[in-house]
Amino acid sequence: MKDRFGSENARFNWITEKGAKLASLYGFDQITTPILEYSQVFERTLGDDSDVVGKELYSFEDKGGSRLTMRPEGTAGITRALISQKLYNESPQKYYYYGPMFRHERPQKGRLRQFEQFGVEVYGQSHASSDVETIELASTFLKSLGLNSISLEINSLGDSASRHNYKTALKDYLSNHTDGLSQDSINRLSTNPLRILDSKAPQDIQILEDSPVLSDYLSDTSQKRFAFITEALSLMNIPFIVNPKLVRGLDYYQDTVFEFKVSSSLLGTQQSTVLAGGRYDGLVEKMGGPVGVSSIGWAAGLERLSLLLNEQDIPSRIRPVAIIPVPDRTPSDPATFVTDTTTPSTTALHSYAMAISSALRQQGVRAEFMHLISSSSTKSQLPKQLAKASKLNASHALLIGTDEMKKGIVTFKDLDKAEQRQCHVDDVVNELRALYAIK
Repeated sequence: MKDRFGSENARFNWITEKGAKLASLYGFDQITTPILEYSQVFERTLGDDSDVVGKELYSFEDKGGSRLTMRPEGTAGITRALISQKLYNESPQKYYYYGPMFRHERPQKGRLRQFEQFGVEVYGQSHASSDVETIELASTFLKSLGLNSISLEINSLGDSASRHNYKTALKDYLSNHTDGLSQDSINRLSTNPLRILDSKAPQDIQILEDSPVLSDYLSDTSQKRFAFITEALSLMNIPFIVNPKLVRGLDYYQDTVFEFKVSSSLLGTQQSTVLAGGRYDGLVEKMGGPVGVSSIGWAAGLERLSLLLNEQDIPSRIRPVAIIPVPDRTPSDPATFVTDTTTPSTTALHSYAMAISSALRQQGVRAEFMHLISSSSTKSQLPKQLAKASKLNASHALLIGTDEMKKGIVTFKDLDKAEQRQCHVDDVVNELRALYAIK
């Protein structure tokens, strides 16, 4: 878990703003669910034998004796909200979300114990065209971030009958190779052998080369569904690779699963997936909701996307305008400037300059007010304030002294061109508004 600020925050905000804008174009509304849920929300849906439930949940008992868990992913909590609020009565429901998730796993580049996701969920659309649209949104989202060198891998896990038949065949095959499997795969053999397909252990990968292929066990319905999806993606010019060994690590997936991957030195060797998802038509029923509510969705990791965006041109923040009050010289000592805020003249100057800052902000101009140091000084603060404005990458500075205040003008300084002129306050506000093309 880490602090995030500055340019990293700018990248995260840019990603979520892009995602939210695109999702709204596809008819999605935002949903926000609690970070804490009752533990059973995740334990019932993710699978007792999954790595998430077995090793990675942040769970605890609260003062009232309830067992709570910090959410490790977004889908289960949103599905719980769909059921508890009876949102399924008005289908379809399409949501996008973003926020922190928590898993107690080994930190790596692009993988933290507190991590951020942006994702979408669709409920009540069962046709295979909704799979295609959901994948298209994911592809468009990644391209909008400037990430074009990304590969899409897809597979079909089939319906429940297909998976049952394939699990039996895969288990029979792997049972004859237990002497060569990793310990994790041996443990999974008796719980969920499908997860062995996703193993990264070299000895498992070698054994799996000759294992049964899931596509050979798909029902006629699942085959037709997957054929529709692959044909539609081809017609829409969305390139993909069919990966027959692609599975997702959570129990609720069925039929379509997909992952968008990128090969980059900016990510760890095991962190190539930047966005993944699939269909989970039985999840609502499994969580106690009505039968027959179909669902599909995906989630993207913001940490990994942010790392990749180091190579991209992220739009910079709007440059500020510095508002600099220039205090009067002390009448008895011209070398000294009055900065004491209890002095009436300084109070009036301060208030006037802050009123101009407020007027600019109301027009959408980013104004940085340069507060005076509350003590008298033998030197003008102006050089330091201008240096600070330059460090903030301010485009202009408004210098306001007592004389300017009385006349309703400011000294308008272009910091890039090192030019300045005196202008009426209203003219400056309008000029800056036009300069930033604020509507």
